[in-house]
Order: sequence, then structure tokens, then C-alpha cells
Amino acid sequence: MKSLEKATADYEKAKEKMEASKARYEADLKRFKAAEIAKTEAENLEIVKIIRAMDMSIPELEAFKKRMKNGLPGRVEIQKEETKADDES
Repeated sequence: MKSLEKATADYEKAKEKMEASKARYEADLKRFKAAEIAKTEAENLEIVKIIRAMDMSIPELEAFKKRMKNGLPGRVEIQKEETKADDES
């Protein structure tokens, strides 16, 4: 009978630990999600500051966005350099 009592006690102890771990996990997950939301909000505010500093009207900003989307000269140059490096290898 001792082994049944020991097994039952071990089971209860393990169950309590698991429930405590689950509670800590849920609390950590809440903190993580809150931090993730705060990070996204901070990034968005930084983007808004940059855009406002450009001092463009909405139509000018839309035209700029189209030019960047269609042109992206910096990215094209990088891709060309990578292609040249690959060709030389």
C-alpha cells in the first residue's frame, strides 16, 4: 500500500507543478504579446515621424511611394552586384 500512496503523492505533486508551469507560461505569453504590440506601435510611430519629416502632401507622398515601388534603384543595384559576384564564381 505504501507504493500506491507514494505514487499518488508523486502524481499530485507533478500535477501541481504542471498547473503552476501552465500559469507562468500564460503570464509570460501575455507579457510577450503586450511587448510585441508595444514594439509594433513604436515602429509605426517612427515611420510616421519619418514620413512627416518629409513634409509632402498626400498626392506627393502617393507619387513617391509609386516611384519607390516601381524603381527601387538601391535594390536593383544590390541585385546586380550579387549577380555579378555569382557570375564571377
